[in-house]
Amino acid sequence: MKERLITLAEERFGRRPDGILDLVADGSTRQYFRLVWDADRTAVGAIGPDKAENRAFLGFAKAFRGAGLPVPDVIAEDQAAGVWLEEDLGDTTLFQALSAARLARGDDEFPADIVPLYRRVLSILPRFQVEGHRVVDYRLAYPRRAFDRQSIRWDLNYFKYHFLKLAHVPFNEQRLEDDFSRLTAHLLQADADFFLYRDFQSRNIMIRAGEPWFVDFQGGRKGAPHYDV
Repeated sequence: MKERLITLAEERFGRRPDGILDLVADGSTRQYFRLVWDADRTAVGAIGPDKAENRAFLGFAKAFRGAGLPVPDVIAEDQAAGVWLEEDLGDTTLFQALSAARLARGDDEFPADIVPLYRRVLSILPRFQVEGHRVVDYRLAYPRRAFDRQSIRWDLNYFKYHFLKLAHVPFNEQRLEDDFSRLTAHLLQADADFFLYRDFQSRNIMIRAGEPWFVDFQGGRKGAPHYDV
């Protein structure tokens, strides 16, 4: 698959890249690479083993890009092979920017100079939720089209098994399940006619020239806007 990625780059740009560098993918089975031709041309190459997830990302990316939202441009793709090329947004995530600012302060307080960047990020979120909702094809959503009862229970069980149990926090199983049922019923009353980004977190926001760009939205689906904040 990596060789097919390189061939795809050659087909798109007319020659093979001069270098290919591994990029870290946080919490993902996808592989990312930076393809380098010269000082002025780079692209990010992706290999995705899950074809349904790939279709969601590529379809959403094109829809968002067409609506003027700040997401990477899809340069070339071979969905059958599970590879594609996308715009290189650099190496700095919002998480890294925040970590560097905290390090410079020398403490764990939230740096005041990062607040405007967070405000900028949150000002763009409603555009995904409203404008994005108008343009995406929810038939591509993966693994579900909507953040429904089952999706909510998946998240609540994730909290139980990957936080409470791993951290050895004592709890009453039945009372917790009763709380989960009440919370689920409450959440399902919210207006859900929006695009729910799903993974709207600081590692999925790239900072380029001081402006935020957004990636890893392939888990998005129709849902309530409160979840992302």
